[in-house]
Amino acid sequence: MGLSGKLVWDEWNKKHIKKHQVTVAEVEEVYNSKVITKQSYLGRTIILGRAKNGRLLTIIVSTEKQKQPYTVSARDMSKKERRYYYEQTQTHKTI
Repeated sequence: MGLSGKLVWDEWNKKHIKKHQVTVAEVEEVYNSKVITKQSYLGRTIILGRAKNGRLLTIIVSTEKQKQPYTVSARDMSKKERRYYYEQTQTHKTI
């Protein structure tokens, strides 16, 4: 969906994703595999994908204030997001 480039990291977003027990490596894996992307508000993009360890994550990135995508947040997918992810990827696994 038009997102490209290396993710921008700083102390704030690293600390924020740590609150959700998500690592920078997991975010980078999902971002680089980008299974599903959806546009959100404020020029943000929601990325749904699976990390190499099997964890289903929702990544939110913004390109509003900079050219490179800035990681706003990362967390485990909600039940609704998992359902959408499975529908879009046509996999049938337990939610």
